[in-house]
Amino acid sequence: MQKSVISFLTALILLVSLSAQPAFADTIQVFGEDPISGPSRTTSQGGGRSTGSDEDAVPASSARHLQPPELYAEAAILMDMDTGQVVYAKNPHKRMYPASLTKVVTCLLAIEQGDFSDQVTITAEMIDTVPRSSTHIALTYGEELTLGQLVNAMMVESANDAANAVAVHLGDSLEGFVEMMNRKAAEIGADGTHFSNPNGLPEDDHYTTAYDLALFTREALTHEEFRTLAGTQHYEIPPTNLQPQTRRMNNKQYMFCLNDTYPGAFAGKTGWTEEAGNTLITIAERDEVTLASVVLKSNGVADAEFIDSTNLLDYGYDNFHRAFLSKEKVPDQKVDGGTLVMQEMPVLLPAMLSPDQLSLRIDIESPGQEAVTVLAPKSVSTFMDQQVGYFPFTLVPDDLPASADDSGSEPHRAAIWERVEWARLMRNPVVWAIGGSLLLLLLVVLLVRRIGRMRYRRRQRRMRDQRIRGHLQEPPPGAVRVYRPKEQAGSPKKRR
Repeated sequence: MQKSVISFLTALILLVSLSAQPAFADTIQVFGEDPISGPSRTTSQGGGRSTGSDEDAVPASSARHLQPPELYAEAAILMDMDTGQVVYAKNPHKRMYPASLTKVVTCLLAIEQGDFSDQVTITAEMIDTVPRSSTHIALTYGEELTLGQLVNAMMVESANDAANAVAVHLGDSLEGFVEMMNRKAAEIGADGTHFSNPNGLPEDDHYTTAYDLALFTREALTHEEFRTLAGTQHYEIPPTNLQPQTRRMNNKQYMFCLNDTYPGAFAGKTGWTEEAGNTLITIAERDEVTLASVVLKSNGVADAEFIDSTNLLDYGYDNFHRAFLSKEKVPDQKVDGGTLVMQEMPVLLPAMLSPDQLSLRIDIESPGQEAVTVLAPKSVSTFMDQQVGYFPFTLVPDDLPASADDSGSEPHRAAIWERVEWARLMRNPVVWAIGGSLLLLLLVVLLVRRIGRMRYRRRQRRMRDQRIRGHLQEPPPGAVRVYRPKEQAGSPKKRR
């Protein structure tokens, strides 16, 4: 009986597993150990080496099914905040007025250079250059606030006087802080940017690009404080030494501040001037993928900047998925002082583009800038950026193992487990079916074992009782046994 039940359940689980094989194949393709299988290797002239070929073009019929969004914005970009990959862009390097998106950079420097508990006394330099027709919180000469209060007022209310106060406190003057901003731009590679003030009010030499603003946003997201500052919906400044009223502020970044918000949106920044038009940064996270959209001069209809941002994020999340390129596809490179090794390379790909169609361009000729560039076929340029990844090498000194395989398989196994998207697996009904079957099998095994133990104990008690009864019926030692002759069959019984 027990063996029959267990055999039946085992056969049932095997049947469910075989039926689930196609569903798990998709998951393994994305999260397996080696998603790229055997592209041909070719050596190019000059300092780079590439793998794969642009001849692996996306079929035209598939490309037609993926249509990029039509945008009101004059310039826009959608970037993967985890890797810096540009998913889609429109005029990404065109120099534009950013308006209050400038405050993202001011906030970034405040996080890196400031102490939010510092007391700041408001001076004439902080407020005299701010037009009263622009957004402000009516700071007063001699008023005292903390740096944290000013940064929150700058990000939530987009207060220009608060931005100036932050700048003067950190840079000793507006000019000193502007120099800090431009140094930061050069540091992160924002080559199309030049700042002349910390708040974004229009000036001829105050400009940036959609691509550069995405770089600043990605840099800011490396600080956990920025997620909070750029995602605060409401903020209050209690009465100060010169302001008896509580200042109450509400964020107008409606992608995450209204009841009908964008799914996964958690932070961003608004901006507007007559010269810049509507500008907007929106940051969202879904399925462990963080995307940021930037739109500049998004005009034409009401809420054009929110419409554009929604369409950009929908385009990214609806059409692209995370895939991983194995580091084994990039051989270790021996250089002076050590070995250049490559880590696993995460990219975002559309469904019609397989990892096999990507080519790798290896550049080791520029000291300190050794990297691998991952390229898609040229035919994808109509609906996505051709460069899907840029991954710098890691230099391992000669006295250390060149790769994780040299130091044991444990780090490699850990990397595989970290790569699995557990949230996606838990939403798979096949996983629940197999898990339920295994749980049912476990319960049946425990029940059968319990029944067997009960039967064994019952049999032991019965045998013990029989031994006890047999012991009581034994005659005492020395007693005479009387044996009666058996009566013959058919003979009449004697009357006693």
